[in-house]
Amino acid sequence: MKIFHYDTPAQKPYALYIHGLGSSAASGTKSSLARSLDAYEWLSPEITHNPFESLDILNEWVAAFQPALIAGTSMGGLLVMYVNSPNAVKVAVNPCIEIERVLRKIGYGKHPYLQPRENGETEYTIDEPMIRQFITFRETHTPILGTRNIALFSTDDELIGREFSKRNAAILESLGYEIYWNAKFRHRCNEQAAKQIKNILSGNL
Repeated sequence: MKIFHYDTPAQKPYALYIHGLGSSAASGTKSSLARSLDAYEWLSPEITHNPFESLDILNEWVAAFQPALIAGTSMGGLLVMYVNSPNAVKVAVNPCIEIERVLRKIGYGKHPYLQPRENGETEYTIDEPMIRQFITFRETHTPILGTRNIALFSTDDELIGREFSKRNAAILESLGYEIYWNAKFRHRCNEQAAKQIKNILSGNL
């Protein structure tokens, strides 16, 4: 597993962005967050569709860089809940908690990645073993809270849908997350969502 280390320490605290299932470390969401939350040095490890493997990758990056802030969207928002980072602020954006519902909605078979992957892969496969793996992951892992825990949901999430967004919000609220809603973005975290995260963190909401 490759972890990039800076030759000199960053002048800013590190922040970690966790991308979604069909995305990659090249996700434009990290750039949106970096523009709004420029007080941080943003990192984005490449994870896989295997949640066990992905959590191991993320925990290695957390151990190496000790980020002050960890944010994730969709599957990345789910993994935010389990990353071993009790000393970081956690932000989950449209988290796919019951991700099996979303995967079945997308459909079985091969699907293209939205951005280039570091390993050159261009597509991933949704099948029942993959779905069972996520269910087992959730059943065998306990969420870990950070110093502050925030969840931001779209009121018009075209992938998860309003009903399950509300269900996910209730789950996170029961764990101690602050819940916020935004009508200016859909499933993917855009500039408006990034600006709202900045306002939440700065106490301007």
